Parts: sequence; C-alpha cells; structure tokens
Amino acid sequence: MSQPRVSFRHPPPLCSFLFAIVLLVATFYTLHHPDATPPHLFSPNKHNSLTLRRLFLSSASNATVSSYLHSLTRHPHLAGTKPSLDTLNYVLNHFQSLRLDDTRVAEYEALLSYPTHFSLTARFSNDNTTLEFDLNDDVSSSSDVVMPYHAYSPSGSASGNVVFVNHGEERDYRALEMVGVSVRGCLVLVRKGETLGRGVIVKTAETKGALGVLIYDEKDGGGLGGIERGTVMRGIGDPVTPGWPGVVGGEKLSLEDDLVSKRFPKIPSLPLSLHNAEIILASLARAKAPVEWQTGRVGS
Repeated sequence: MSQPRVSFRHPPPLCSFLFAIVLLVATFYTLHHPDATPPHLFSPNKHNSLTLRRLFLSSASNATVSSYLHSLTRHPHLAGTKPSLDTLNYVLNHFQSLRLDDTRVAEYEALLSYPTHFSLTARFSNDNTTLEFDLNDDVSSSSDVVMPYHAYSPSGSASGNVVFVNHGEERDYRALEMVGVSVRGCLVLVRKGETLGRGVIVKTAETKGALGVLIYDEKDGGGLGGIERGTVMRGIGDPVTPGWPGVVGGEKLSLEDDLVSKRFPKIPSLPLSLHNAEIILASLARAKAPVEWQTGRVGS
C-alpha cells in the first residue's frame, strides 16, 4: 500500500524572464555558428551583417564557448526565480560588453508553479512495515537544486494499492485488463518511455480511474542517479495566454476558463528516482503481469 501525499500551490502569475533568456542565449550561440542564421535576420544591410558575423567568429573559440557554458549551467535557474534573473543579467552584460548597444530585455508574465511540500509513504502488506521515501534521492545535496516535482500537478493527496503499468500507454492498460487487473482507485507506477510525454501519461491514468501517478526514468539520468523533473501540463506555452505573447498588462485568461483548465491534470503526480521505484517494484514481484512485459516486449 502506498500513500503519496502531494501539496502543490499554484501562485498568481509571476513575471518570468525565461523567454528573454532563451531568446538571448539562442542568439548567443547562433551568432557563433557560421551557417546557423541567415544574415538578413541581423541587419537589412548584407555588408553590416557579414561584418558582425566576422566580429563574433573572431572573438570566439572552444575555450570561450566552454567558459560560457560553464557560467550558464553552473547553477539551476528555474524560471521566475532569482537565479533565472542572474542568468539573464549574465547574458545581457556579456552582450553589452561586446558593444551590442541595441541589446534589450523583453519582459513577459507567465503562470508558473512551484512545489511547497510533498511526501510519499509506503506500507508493505507482506511484512506490515512502513517506509517514508526520500524524494530528494538525487546525486546532489546542494541547496539550490530544484526539488523533484511535476510542474502544474494539482495539490492533493491520494492513497491506494500500487499498480505497475509499464509505459502507461493505452496498450499497457489493455494488457492489464487481459489478466484481470484494473487501476481504478489505485496509484499507478510508470516507467517513462520514449513515446508519451508526462502530461499524456497522467491524463491517460486519470481517464482509467487512477488516483495518482508515480513516474520514474528507467535510464536513471544516464546512470548518474538523477530524477527527471518536468511539466505535466498538456500543450506548450503559457496556459493563460495561449496563442499570443504574455506581455505585461496584456490580455490573460482566468484559471477557470476551459481553455486553461483542460490543460491541467486532475490527479496528483510525482517523479521518482530509479532507486525508489525499484523498492516499490520489489514489493510487486509476485503480482500478475502481462507476459509481454515479463519477456521485455510490449504488445500492440
């Protein structure tokens, strides 16, 4: 029996510098690639464009690119946080130091989500023991590392028997039905595959009657013990400004609008490390499983 408890606060729309950072960094590396960006994107004057390109190429080397990457990836910079702003200022100051006087920051407002508290407890029926999982079971203990969470997962708690559903695809649920296993009223454990995104995995589990979803990456962060963070919102872009830029003071949809609410899951979910997932899987060793899973194949 597993009791995941997820408490998730949806803050009001906050100013996000993510888009400005992405735009600046993308431009930063594009300028250093001789074939990446057509000259006319920089200037209507082809001669000025070529001059600008030569200027950047002459000032770049493997050592400088390595230095830039080290500075940009040294700390996590989750959108809307101070480290994110620090990253933006690093890129901005670097551009200005190259005498790019027209460098500007475009400010956008976006609906962001951050974790406040979560926990996961398992009670094993075979020996009646209880285990409180360390959900920060990660290779790094640094305080500035973002807690493992699923962005836009709803607040709430769920408890029930755990059912392993392979990759969480429709054919996996059909395979379980063939052996008489239902996930209704249960928590599902999913090993993330290459086909479905997190949002679709959670939505599919929701339609099958599951109460919550635990997702782990079988590749284990390339064998380094990482936990995959990410969003479970369906679609891309800011949910309250779908299809138009989230400029400051611009039009925004309410959270109650159908266009917004339908993109969010209705059941809570959490990312797990491979280590924690294996503890749960070990307790399910004697449970029924479709033959194709036991042989490493997934039926169609």
